[in-house]
Amino acid sequence: MTAPTTSARVFLVRHGDTDWISGGKFASRTDVPLSKMGEKDIEFMRDRLVAENEMIDPTGIAKIYCSPRINARRTVEILGIGVHHHQHFQNQETGQKWRSESVIRGETADPYIHITKWLEEWDYGDYEGMTLHAITEKRIRDYGSGTWDIWTDGCPGGESPQQVTERLDELVREIRQVISSNSASWPGGQIIAHRSQHAQDVVCVAHGHILAALAIRWVGLPLDTGMMRLIFEPGGVGILGFEHDNINQPAILVGRKPGRPDREQRYETGVAQASR
Repeated sequence: MTAPTTSARVFLVRHGDTDWISGGKFASRTDVPLSKMGEKDIEFMRDRLVAENEMIDPTGIAKIYCSPRINARRTVEILGIGVHHHQHFQNQETGQKWRSESVIRGETADPYIHITKWLEEWDYGDYEGMTLHAITEKRIRDYGSGTWDIWTDGCPGGESPQQVTERLDELVREIRQVISSNSASWPGGQIIAHRSQHAQDVVCVAHGHILAALAIRWVGLPLDTGMMRLIFEPGGVGILGFEHDNINQPAILVGRKPGRPDREQRYETGVAQASR
């Protein structure tokens, strides 16, 4: 069955809970597995949001990106999105491939789940493994003030906002290319991010700060804008898309109503007629 016609979306999925999250510790380079509760949270989310004609429809997914960290990879496995009855992973940097034994919930367009450094968590550097309280005390000792804003200050020994921006912009460009390759054209030459016959949705599974940063860069704002404070709870899902379906008007979807098959069908008919 062809996925319902709808505007292309980018789903941002944060991995489930870990012992470090529960303990308030910052983790970026450290491989911290999901806790039992974290796995249950992802299962709960999967059973309600991931299925044909649900919010995350595997038949509408064109590409899946995932952080190299074990908690993100495990989250993808539990979600069960992939192709050919098993999930096929590929390291985007090394080309290494492997297969999960997880049974999938539906076919996607791309045969591999792409493990990429683009989605590694913001490198916390000297703050790795520390709590916010410990970071505050350290900054008082080091700088005479405990104030810390990762969006402007970055992380000593880790990444700056500019470094994070540069790697995320590469991912944004690739995602937009994936979506635009199957986009439709309105009369007058406007390219619309609308899926009819081809899968266009993209899924990114990663971590709290990097997903929030991705959303900010998606709409072209600087990370240090000071205007946005985006929060991704463990196991949470965010959605990026396009205003008026226009590929040149990226947007953050802060509220989306459930789809209705009859409404989707009427929209598909309208797009087909306008494209003639």
